[in-house]
Order: sequence, then structure tokens, then C-alpha cells
Amino acid sequence: MSRAKSIGLAVLVAIVAIAAGLLLSRALLDRSSTPVLAKATLLDPARPLPPLAFVDQQGQPFGVEQLRGHWSILFFGFTSCPDICPTTLALLAQVEKQLADLPPEQRPHIVLVSVDARRDTPERLAQYVKSFSPTFTGITAGEQAAVEEFATKLGVPVAISPLPGDNYTVDHSAAIFIIDPSGALRALSSTPHNVAIIAADYRSIVAASPHS
Repeated sequence: MSRAKSIGLAVLVAIVAIAAGLLLSRALLDRSSTPVLAKATLLDPARPLPPLAFVDQQGQPFGVEQLRGHWSILFFGFTSCPDICPTTLALLAQVEKQLADLPPEQRPHIVLVSVDARRDTPERLAQYVKSFSPTFTGITAGEQAAVEEFATKLGVPVAISPLPGDNYTVDHSAAIFIIDPSGALRALSSTPHNVAIIAADYRSIVAASPHS
């Protein structure tokens, strides 16, 4: 092989090696941007929320716009729930405390989405959510069908079960949903819930997000 050809081959090998190195570095960088989560399921890309036309505990309109500009955690429940709902809201109050060291724009807004439109008036929600944390928000819809439509589109089953004495309870999923500052669903986590795991996963999701 001539000297010129040897030099040309060496240059070609070097170029290929550099290109391979750049591709490998990019692949590793892309992989490192995906958070490793203990329990939550990350949605990438984030999933737009279905239409949301509720009112909050102050009687003010609450839609996707009220979820933009900050991080939120949504939980479906109702004020007459005897066990799962108060237990989960108390847990989320502890999660909120564990994340209090984050910058204000990264701290989650906890939102209870009522699945009991008939009984959960704004006034009742106001008293209920504030018993867990002064920062919690409760939202409700005027009609049960609207609540169930929104819940179903997020994969949350809702079913009213009659009880004696013209009473009823509402069966529903206890999953929690992490909403990013664009108002889109970024991650979800199913039961059983754990304060430390939720807080750790939340930190990882926020740190890896383009919104952080």
C-alpha cells in the first residue's frame, strides 16, 4: 500500500472513530436524561389532559389553564370516603412537606378531584381539603357524568355503589397523577403509596423535565 493510501485510510478510520464516539456520547446523554423511577410510570412525551371544566372550593372555574405554570399532583376521591381518600390525602400532605425544600415553582400543587358531584359542593370541599393542608385544592363538577367522563379518559374507573338508607359510596382508583407546568400528564403512580417513594420519584421527574 502506498504512503498516500495509508494516510488516507488512517484519516478515514479516525473520522469514523470520532463519529462513533459522538453518537455514543449522544446516546448516553439521551439515556441519562430519562429519570430512573422507583415506582411511578413516566409518560414521554407527556400526555395532554382531556377537557376539564370544574369549579374549585371557592366556586371559581377550574380548567387545564389553572394547572399551567406549576407542577401539580391530582388525586381522585370524595369527602364521604371512609378510609382510602383521607389516608391518601394525609400521605400527600407528608409528601408536600418532604418537597418543601424545592424552589417554589417546582413544589407540587395537590388537587383533589371529587368523584361525588352530588354531595361535594365547593363549600364542603373547602372544609375537607384544608383539614389536610392549607394549600390543597378541591375541585368538583356540577354533574356526575362530567366527573366520570374526565376520570374515564384518564383511566380512572368510577362506580356508584348503593348503601342501605338511601345512601351510597363511590368506588374509584387511588392512583395519583403528576401534571407538568404545561398542563399535561407527565407520570402516574398506583397503590400502594409510600411517602418517601412518591417524593423521590417526583424529584427525579422534575429534575429531568425541560420545565425544571
